[in-house]
Amino acid sequence: MLFRSGTTNPQKFFCKVMDILEERTQNAIKMTYRGVGSSTGQLDFKNNHNHFGAGDIPFKTTNTKDGYVNVDYTTVNAATPFYHIPFQLGAIGIFHSVPDSAGKKVDLDGCVLAKIFSRQIKFWDHADIKKLNPTLSIPANTPIKVATRTSGSSSTSLTTQYLDLMAGASSSECANTWTLGSGSTITWPEGVEKVEGSSGMSGFLAANEWSIGYVDAGHGHEKKLKEVELKNKNGKWVTSKTADIAAGDNPVKTMPTDFSADWNGFNLMNAAGDETFPICTFSYMYIHKSMADSESARPLQAFATFVLSDEGQGMLSEFGFVKLSTGTLAKDRKSVV
Repeated sequence: MLFRSGTTNPQKFFCKVMDILEERTQNAIKMTYRGVGSSTGQLDFKNNHNHFGAGDIPFKTTNTKDGYVNVDYTTVNAATPFYHIPFQLGAIGIFHSVPDSAGKKVDLDGCVLAKIFSRQIKFWDHADIKKLNPTLSIPANTPIKVATRTSGSSSTSLTTQYLDLMAGASSSECANTWTLGSGSTITWPEGVEKVEGSSGMSGFLAANEWSIGYVDAGHGHEKKLKEVELKNKNGKWVTSKTADIAAGDNPVKTMPTDFSADWNGFNLMNAAGDETFPICTFSYMYIHKSMADSESARPLQAFATFVLSDEGQGMLSEFGFVKLSTGTLAKDRKSVV
């Protein structure tokens, strides 16, 4: 039996891989995966509740903002050294339910999004929104229904990281527009709707006109949600569908050369390029080095090898994800041999 838990985003992909391996193996094996969110997956991994974990965020050097004080790279790696293994590329999209009668698209930049999610902007007809969307027909004083994820969500971590980057104290463009920090769990202001999981987010957006939220882009498009167009670093308006997600995978950038090193400082956020998408991420497998000496080593290695194979990478598009670049895959495959 091989147990694993973590981010909900690749759950369907993982389940298909498991089914394939269980059918092909000569010896009976059983694999399970629980989609519980990246932070809970990290906590399970730290407490040795699973054989490996998965998340859309690397372990932080300190995780106090995420509500799990002891779930940090230094603590976990000191107890049992482990690897971060990127296995797919994905994006977090900002989705909305502005009625079609109001207009065909909604454009929002990082500054305006920060004001919306921090509740500084509460109505769709606010001047900042109208400036970016002059043709959008919005009834006066239409409230914005803001939806956020509950505890331990990587989509929260990535969205707030983006807002902090674009509108935090370090940004000269709109300094101090965002003061809530970043993390998989943050203290949201009053007036936001808190929903559980990706399905809770998509369900809320589908059921509530004039709402806005964030979710894994593949899930959002599967549920036929409408996506906000974001301004990327080169000033181009893009969605996760019109952008080239693969353009964000440049292993020459700041990727650690050692997969057992601290990945806390690495991200694919707001990369330069006309076709890049601002909120991109790797999804990672967290694998203990000591697994090589355990009875679960062979099925785990088979699973990781298949996920990183040409066949496995070729399946990712079925689930709304993007395969890794040749350079990243080459480094990955050396780490799981």
